[in-house]
Amino acid sequence: MEEQHLASISDDEGSSFDDDNSSDGDSSVEVTSTIDECENELVRLSTYLQLESEFDNDDDQNFEWPEPPSTLHSSDSSDIEELRDSQQVLLSTTLVNNGDIQEQYTKRKRRQWTVKEKLDAVTLFEKNQSKRKTSKKTGCTPAQLRNWIKSGKRKRLEGGGKKLVYVDLDHQIFAWYRSRRTDPKDKSLAPADIRREKVTFNHLEKEGRRIAKQLNHSVPSSSWYFRFMKRHGLSLQRPKRQDKVPIDEVHRLANSFYMFNRRVSLWSIKRSVMGAFIPEDICNMDESPLALFGDQTKRSINDIGTNNEINGYISNKRFCTVMLTVFAKNQRMQPVVLFKGKGRIGADERQKYAKDVYVIFTPKSVINGQSMNIYCKKWLEKVSDGHPKLLIIDSANSHLKPEIIQNLRKENVVVSIIPKGCTQYLQLLDTSVFSVFKNHYQAAANEYIDHYTSRSTIKLTAKKKRILCTRLISTAWIRTQKSFDFERAFLDIGYTWVNESPFSIRTLPGFIFDPSTVTTLTTNDDNNEEEEYDENQLMAEEKKKNSYLLNMNNKKLKQLNLDQFFKK
Repeated sequence: MEEQHLASISDDEGSSFDDDNSSDGDSSVEVTSTIDECENELVRLSTYLQLESEFDNDDDQNFEWPEPPSTLHSSDSSDIEELRDSQQVLLSTTLVNNGDIQEQYTKRKRRQWTVKEKLDAVTLFEKNQSKRKTSKKTGCTPAQLRNWIKSGKRKRLEGGGKKLVYVDLDHQIFAWYRSRRTDPKDKSLAPADIRREKVTFNHLEKEGRRIAKQLNHSVPSSSWYFRFMKRHGLSLQRPKRQDKVPIDEVHRLANSFYMFNRRVSLWSIKRSVMGAFIPEDICNMDESPLALFGDQTKRSINDIGTNNEINGYISNKRFCTVMLTVFAKNQRMQPVVLFKGKGRIGADERQKYAKDVYVIFTPKSVINGQSMNIYCKKWLEKVSDGHPKLLIIDSANSHLKPEIIQNLRKENVVVSIIPKGCTQYLQLLDTSVFSVFKNHYQAAANEYIDHYTSRSTIKLTAKKKRILCTRLISTAWIRTQKSFDFERAFLDIGYTWVNESPFSIRTLPGFIFDPSTVTTLTTNDDNNEEEEYDENQLMAEEKKKNSYLLNMNNKKLKQLNLDQFFKK
């Protein structure tokens, strides 16, 4: 009985039809009176008289009237007079009804008001604050004007679209954004009062969660914040980066880079399709600055059509430098962190560092020759197995030390240097890995901040900051290894290969490398070693020469003192 509303209704329809049929059967017996008969006769008379508005006068004159019914020929004159009176009443009523119908058909249709006319009427009402005056001037009725005013409030004429659900949240978030990024159209502020802080998408979401909690709102989704930026004319932008090297020159340098990698794979006994190397033997190393709590993303929110200028502030400073080493398979090298200082720390602090993070202290928390030597020793301890290795690094000064390259070559390690100006296209860590790693680092930092309610309540000493940083890096690295496909990434960027067919890379549009152009060398390993060393030496000398010319140009552009104009 609970589901009787789901039952079929065909039986009910059949029963209703039966009732209708029965009623039809009962209607065959009529009970009439004298008044009913008189009315029926009047109806039949109106039918005979053809009291319709469709006939014209000319047609009425030519129309032949039929004979009246026999029931009208009665000997009773009073009945005839009464019938005539009823006929006149019926004729007058019919004419009145026909006149109303004609008037209804000839009545003018209500005009359609355009959106512009409605908006003009609403604007006029806002000026004079009188519905009667406005309706007279515009020609509309006061009721129409009231509906237009109400519709204007509902449709939000200043920004049409779907009605906002979180109105207060929208206003407060935008006010918070303007407190950190001044409106570029506001010319009334002094230059010292203009704010140009970095506001990332993570900052926006975090502030939205805080305000939503205060307003007892449910937390909006990420898509709501994208619609928020669209409503207020904002977008995610990154600073414009001018290419240091023309794109055609980048193609030439990239071709030489991949040519060198294919040639060195032929210097030893073939172990796989990649010659002397297997995926576990090829790795990429690079370093990147890291802030303790600052957002690591490069893109920030800015007004559309304006320059993305950012004033530096304390949380964006470099807290440390993290060095990552990635292999196509079997990640064996732990992250290395460069802290600023002389390394005079206690044993208790070092014991509290994350176990899978190696810490090095440098004067400016950036890599130098000494820290590079320490890294190479640590790296060799992890990867040395008697087989050739290929270490891919960029052209930083600390990477081009001749003694470092020679020491690695003695350990059967070939150093492949990415040409200057090509790291943004050819370095895997820069194109893919660091972004994933820093996203995980930011998530781990946010989890820590949420655990302590807010960032303002966190008071850490330098010792505790270093300990916390190593733990955040450890967590981020573990999550990166689980979420990133290193084997596929090495294959896509061309560090590893499965055949000798030409390939292109996603990060450098228009570039295609053909392995068939690689020249096979028949000389021994000693000559190859000398050739590799000569190439690296030439690159180092060329870089040194360029820096010398740059210093000379700077000296020429430097303003001279008056004493330098006199001969000594």
